[in-house]
Amino acid sequence: MNDESQLALTRFDFTSGSDRGSQLMLYPRCLVHRSASQLETVPLARVAAIKVSFKRDARRLGWGIAALIVALLLLAISAPLGSLAHGAAQEMAASGQGVARALYGMFRFVELIAALLPAIALAGAIGGAMLAVLGWRGSTTLTLTLSGAERSYSVRGRDARLLDFAEMAAERLMSAAR
Repeated sequence: MNDESQLALTRFDFTSGSDRGSQLMLYPRCLVHRSASQLETVPLARVAAIKVSFKRDARRLGWGIAALIVALLLLAISAPLGSLAHGAAQEMAASGQGVARALYGMFRFVELIAALLPAIALAGAIGGAMLAVLGWRGSTTLTLTLSGAERSYSVRGRDARLLDFAEMAAERLMSAAR
């Protein structure tokens, strides 16, 4: 091989996603995916198509919004539930009977749960917001279609550098087809 065919035309480093720490390198005749534990070489002559797409994760977005709604509902019912349980516990404590004592313990427990609901709602709201942000942020995926197989490489968010890499790979693929 001559030196010209050994130089990479372009390179893309994965800084996020499942391929974090690896890199894609485009050579004149092949595409190389290299990580600390793996090396994969795909000859450009075997690539049928290259596709780059950005998609938001609707499932994460939906779960995040649902968690936020549940958190708001928990926060809304915590105060009325706590005051209802407190009033019932006070009423049972005044009567002092055997069954009333058992009900008093149950109402105090419900009052304790109602006091914890705002903290649970806060945790749910934070988790829901994180899920919604990750879903909205989405991912950019480069897909190579080979004969009988596909290889996908994904990064979080909208990544223009991966799009540029794919454009250069597509140009190289088109020039090799001539």
